[in-house]
Amino acid sequence: MKGKGVLCAIAALAVAAPALASDVGVSVSIGQPGFYGRIDVGSLPPPRVLYAKPIVIAPAPAGIVRAPIYLRVPRGHAKHWGKFCSRYNACGEPVYFVQDSWYNDVYVPYYRRGYRVAERAPAYVAPPPAPVYVAPPPAPVYVAPRPRLYTVPVASVHAVVGPPEQRCWVERQQVVERGDVNVPGAIAGAVIGGLLGHQIGGGHGRDVATAGGVVAGAAIGANVGRDGGGVVSRDVQRCRTVQRDARPEYWDVTYRFRGQLHRAQFGAPPGRTIVVDANGVPQS
Repeated sequence: MKGKGVLCAIAALAVAAPALASDVGVSVSIGQPGFYGRIDVGSLPPPRVLYAKPIVIAPAPAGIVRAPIYLRVPRGHAKHWGKFCSRYNACGEPVYFVQDSWYNDVYVPYYRRGYRVAERAPAYVAPPPAPVYVAPPPAPVYVAPRPRLYTVPVASVHAVVGPPEQRCWVERQQVVERGDVNVPGAIAGAVIGGLLGHQIGGGHGRDVATAGGVVAGAAIGANVGRDGGGVVSRDVQRCRTVQRDARPEYWDVTYRFRGQLHRAQFGAPPGRTIVVDANGVPQS
């Protein structure tokens, strides 16, 4: 009987040892069977808990809603939570107590495979993108105001034609050529004719006869020994003055603008009106 009591005492101490580990200063880390404290379930499904609703000892002030936390505690602590909540610094938190079987069968293997939540390496945060150069808006383009135009009536129009021109061409023509004049014969004939005429009549009539004899003798003497010549073909240039083409070179236009008479030359005949600017200059 005495031996049986000793065995029961040893078993009780073995069960209570994990619950008292924190009391005697034994360091037990998360993921070990004897750990009691807060558990971050991470990406695991919701754990199996002792009570369906969270336990709250000190409710939060009005308007403040606190998310529930998960704790693994000895059953005696969970049963008398108001007495032990301060040890876990959780009196004001809504607490779910996870079952020991879930902790040992699910969480410990999960934690030992490296899926530590609290000790996980920080997530990679990509550096901010490089600033994008945004070109400044283009400078405003100055658009000159369009000049004001005026429509004015045409007073008169004169078509100006160019001066006449001379046109020349060459023709082939047949001409009669005669020999050169016999100058010595003309002189001798004039002398002989003058002597013969001086012998005719008297007074003034003799003088007339002398002059006529000189002329006649000169003409006869000039033809003495002269051949009759012949017909030859020669290039003869002929010219004629003609007018230019009927199309005028320009049109001289007269118009009145702001009380003054203006003139301008156009390359084509204008209509009854033309368009001018503020200075009276025609615009195309």
